[in-house]
Amino acid sequence: MNDAEKIEYIFKQFRELDETYKPDLDKVDEAFVQKLWNEQRFFDTNMEAIDRRAIRVLKPGIWNHNEGPDFMHAEIEIDGKLQIGDVEIHVRSSEWYAHKHHLNSRYNRVILHAVFFNDDFNLRTRLQNGKRISTLELLKWIAVDTGDLYDDTEDTTTEEGICRVTGKQLNMEVLKGVFESLGRERFLEKAESMRLLRTRLDFEQLLYEGIMEALGYARNSKAMRELAQHIPFADFDQKSELEIQAILFGVAGLLPSQREKPLPTEVTSDPSIVALEALWSASAYAELPARMTEARWSFTSRPLNHPTRRIAAMSRLIYQCQGSLMMYFLPTCEKALSAHTERQLRSIITALCTLLMLEPTSYWEKHSNFGLESRRKTALIGKDRALEIIINKILPAAYVWAVEAESRLLQDTVLRLYSAGYKSKGNNIIRKVDEQIFTETQQLRHLNPTAKIEQGVIRLYKNYCADRLCDLCPILEHDAVLLEES
Repeated sequence: MNDAEKIEYIFKQFRELDETYKPDLDKVDEAFVQKLWNEQRFFDTNMEAIDRRAIRVLKPGIWNHNEGPDFMHAEIEIDGKLQIGDVEIHVRSSEWYAHKHHLNSRYNRVILHAVFFNDDFNLRTRLQNGKRISTLELLKWIAVDTGDLYDDTEDTTTEEGICRVTGKQLNMEVLKGVFESLGRERFLEKAESMRLLRTRLDFEQLLYEGIMEALGYARNSKAMRELAQHIPFADFDQKSELEIQAILFGVAGLLPSQREKPLPTEVTSDPSIVALEALWSASAYAELPARMTEARWSFTSRPLNHPTRRIAAMSRLIYQCQGSLMMYFLPTCEKALSAHTERQLRSIITALCTLLMLEPTSYWEKHSNFGLESRRKTALIGKDRALEIIINKILPAAYVWAVEAESRLLQDTVLRLYSAGYKSKGNNIIRKVDEQIFTETQQLRHLNPTAKIEQGVIRLYKNYCADRLCDLCPILEHDAVLLEES
């Protein structure tokens, strides 16, 4: 079977597998669902309960860590009427009755039962006083890969001196194993979060939303994902790169004609902009009510990271992939099946990055925003951002595809690729952990960190350090701290 036949074979398999996934609820706990509600990371503020009542959350409530309803003093519009009261959270809707809340008067102030998955036959939940309330199934409205739920939130700093590892001599080999194990857990967690999104998304939309979010960085990640949700990936089929740009910029509210402050005539009269405006006016999306405005976007980062340039990057990627983002990346991932050395695996990671590091064309060769010229021509997506997208979006998606294809060999191969991934430039969390647990003679760089190790460092911080779960610290649990001589 030659390469072309192999790719066609894979493509046919992929299309047959493109079905929704039923979640494994044993891997979801109530604490996670509470975090999901607290963050309110849903793709639409106008949701619908299972009894078809309109739900709009104004305030999610105060998180109650004691007995009683999980969130108190919430403000929610239900069928257009403001209600103030409590919210109870469960993984399954049937847990309301399993926990006997319907017999407990403490829960009579609950105005909404928010659940991850509805497994009950009751359209409304019954309180102890006989009143019935709406049940909201959150799984239908999740807007983000749940493994990334806290990646753009403010970090919690541990108090100085509280860490039991600080200043201690470490067994570096054991510590490396701890970070690699944590890194593997983080990867599988991301993959599982993608499988949860597969309950309502096909692989194309899943990757499209994920890559858009990653291109937004911290300031524009939510806006970029929101934009992807306003325009389904399938709507770009058979469209030119300029048509794709026009639709994305138009729905984003970022075309020159949509700006609050008019741009100079010498900018708006540029032939490229005139063509974009004409294509937008001819688009079916231009006839719909405005979805987003310029105020939704942040332009405070350096010009090469402006959302306009990132949208131009996504437009080019959509055009290049010829109708399938999954098949744009998957054949390169499969080349790792015949890779036997780390060097060969890393060359495949480099090849995947190259697929993302697209050269700008036309207007974006010399501009980072409408009317703002760039000093030099650079790739629309840089190497560091491309690597992050590969590690956090492409490889987890490929792993999910392998799981659904029931290919253990491909699952193992994707994990090998992940383990061989290059380290990044680091971030605040990695630097914070480096300062917290390492000494002048023992540093993180001495572990020759890979992407997998860095992901392990992030998992250590987010799952243990940030919540000060020192008694459960994997470094201590695996005896990576050397005993001091008496």
